[in-house]
Amino acid sequence: MAPLSSPQTARRAAGSELRATQLSPIFPAVVAVTADTAASAAIYITHALAQECGAIPTVLRVVQDDITAGAAATGTMVGVPEAALDPAYRTSQLTALEDQVQRILGTLPSWQYDVEIGVTVPTIVRRAHDLRAEIVILGLPDHNFFRRAFVRDTVQGIVEHTQAAVFAVRPELVHRPESILVALDFGIGSLRAAHLACQLVVPGGRVILVYVQPDLPPASSADASAGATAANDSGDGASALETAITLLIDELTSQKAVSITSIIEHGGSIEGVKQAAVRMRPDVIALGARHHSAVDWFFGDSVSADLLNDRRWSLLMVPE
Repeated sequence: MAPLSSPQTARRAAGSELRATQLSPIFPAVVAVTADTAASAAIYITHALAQECGAIPTVLRVVQDDITAGAAATGTMVGVPEAALDPAYRTSQLTALEDQVQRILGTLPSWQYDVEIGVTVPTIVRRAHDLRAEIVILGLPDHNFFRRAFVRDTVQGIVEHTQAAVFAVRPELVHRPESILVALDFGIGSLRAAHLACQLVVPGGRVILVYVQPDLPPASSADASAGATAANDSGDGASALETAITLLIDELTSQKAVSITSIIEHGGSIEGVKQAAVRMRPDVIALGARHHSAVDWFFGDSVSADLLNDRRWSLLMVPE
């Protein structure tokens, strides 16, 4: 998250840039599932979005998910078995996928079910691109170090290479979210996240906008005097921020019947968002997802990377 550069930037962000892309009334969605319990929440959420929000799901299993997980657990590098090239193998995998969905939901919805053999991230990204998916849904396991690392890398790779929103769902979220906290910095990604949060939350649900105001280092008296003069010339920054947030809330509530509140935190963006989430206990944290280098992801040098590594909350990551 980046702070607003000026009060004028705040007004522009809450004005012309607020016309953010929203989900279509009927929209394609890809739910990428694995053969473990992490898939259950993703399937439940997909079912809710299909019934209530117009999602047209494609349930995708990339066979190498299971193979890679086994390699991580054993420390042995293995490839796709020759049997995977046999049509009967694909059929058996597809049957297992449909059985898994039916066990979870108690019924088998009339969705598209596909099994593909290949490298996980490029396969999911390609399928999302081919279907023009507006959202990709994945399970977010909270145990098993090797599995967690594998899913983390998968989520990060999809965020980096697709224009779809990525919804990483923790095991306890088995219904449409009742509350979503939006990490707001007035970048186009966070504005899109706010709009998407209002569409995905249950009718009458709660959306919490959190803006983190960075603490500025102490200034000299001369700097402070100059800053006061500039503030008087350009308008009060705090008032501009409050105006921008009010305009955003007005825009959001004009489109959806949701309850929207706002919080202004102070300090670092990562800790500010986490502190607000601990207090407000949302079902989901939504945020804009900028592209980061592999080093940034590895060291958690972004709000999205840190929250993903933390794994305490389901995450809705929306690209710029």
